[in-house]
Amino acid sequence: MMNPDEIGVILARVSTKGQEDEGYSLEAQVKNLRMYCTNTRINPIKVFKIAESASKTEQRKIFKEAMQFVEKKHVKNLIVEKVDRHVRNLHDAVETHDWLTKDETRKVHFVKDAIVLHKNSRSQEWLNWGMRVVLAKNYIDNLREEAMKGWAEKLAQGWMPAPPPPGYMTVVRDGKRIHDFNPETYKSMQRIFQLMLEPQYTIETIRHKMTEFGLVTGKGRPFSKSHAHRILTNPFYIGTIRFNGNEYPGKQPHLISEELFNAVQAKISRKRPAKYRKHNPLLKGVMICEHCGKNITWQLQKGRLYGSCQRKLEACKKQSFVREDAVLELIQGKLDELICPSPEVITWLTTLLHQDFQLSVNNVEEAQKALDERIERIKRMDDMLYDDKLAGLISGERYLSKHDSFISEINDLQKQKGGISQEYETKYMNGISEIELSQDAKRLFADENTSSDDKRIILTKLFEKISLKDNSVSVTYTKLTQAIARNSGLSKEILGYAK
Repeated sequence: MMNPDEIGVILARVSTKGQEDEGYSLEAQVKNLRMYCTNTRINPIKVFKIAESASKTEQRKIFKEAMQFVEKKHVKNLIVEKVDRHVRNLHDAVETHDWLTKDETRKVHFVKDAIVLHKNSRSQEWLNWGMRVVLAKNYIDNLREEAMKGWAEKLAQGWMPAPPPPGYMTVVRDGKRIHDFNPETYKSMQRIFQLMLEPQYTIETIRHKMTEFGLVTGKGRPFSKSHAHRILTNPFYIGTIRFNGNEYPGKQPHLISEELFNAVQAKISRKRPAKYRKHNPLLKGVMICEHCGKNITWQLQKGRLYGSCQRKLEACKKQSFVREDAVLELIQGKLDELICPSPEVITWLTTLLHQDFQLSVNNVEEAQKALDERIERIKRMDDMLYDDKLAGLISGERYLSKHDSFISEINDLQKQKGGISQEYETKYMNGISEIELSQDAKRLFADENTSSDDKRIILTKLFEKISLKDNSVSVTYTKLTQAIARNSGLSKEILGYAK
């Protein structure tokens, strides 16, 4: 059986992020520590590695795992390169001190510091160790202070000092790391925001759609529900940088319009209403009177909802009440007419819509190119302004004033650029959504778990209007859903589905 005094654990910590990226520091450190173990006849039974790029929580977690392991396995030797590789704060130092003083046979080997610390070490050695602990903490504090200065400068220039959210990528331009659209994912991310407004999508279902679109974490894993929520509520997509609890104006291009972003926020923050309440009729605000154009008023009588026009026009007064369940039955029939038994027909309609969109896109590309050139010119002016500030040619106050002006102008141009294509983009995306929704609307509308608000969205998306005229209810399709219903009817007739 192996002598407990001859076994040990190696704890390696990479010194800088740059060394970690180069891929040699951590392994070289472990190699040196193994060589030390060989020379001192210590058998290392486990190696713990702490990457500097890991979060503070993750670093702390690995350190605690190492200390718990040596405690549980009765390991007598802990081997590290230097004091500042072992402890980075006073908490680590206290934990190490407590571990050593519990057993006089326990030792920590600081190889490059030429210190072997144990319970009975001389006071001079404990002092030496204590001073190095303070220096290690000071080193980390200085690193954070310098990092914060760098972050502040980066934010002042309008760029986020962190990896961007999905849809963006980090690029190097003029020697600076900035954020721009990721050509492989930005269209998918735009689509995700559009889909989020559809009644059939929730945070849970949209995250699965993100995976389907190839939008995953840096390690290739699907986003969790909470991560998907953070992405959809991130104002980075409309030009605002949220960093360490504060918000800053950013120079990154806007992925979506503010209107779309705000609409998604409204849906996410919306509390789910009661499935049915007598004061919240499903057709409230949806059905109108053909005579006056005003909304039909609904009231509960003997357990049923009845609608009528309460206006003073003579034609309105002559109309009788209409039962809600009769209107809903008519709507269900109209939704059923949209369901197409032939997937090829739906694909064909989608292709036609895409072709029409491409023609529109070609017409706006030149205008967007001109705006891009103006935006890049202003960014270069802002960079030159920053260089003048560093050279002391202008005051900090003057720099901030002009910088804010440049950022404001860039944001205005970004909105203008988005506005040029937003109309066509929105029309196309809404069209695709209508086609997809039309095939699932009947099921969703009949589902008790679908909220009243989402059912109203189905009605307003698929129908031009639902109206009452001379005691007769009419349900009118939109131009697109009319085409879907017509082609679905032909398909059913050809395939023998027609009644």
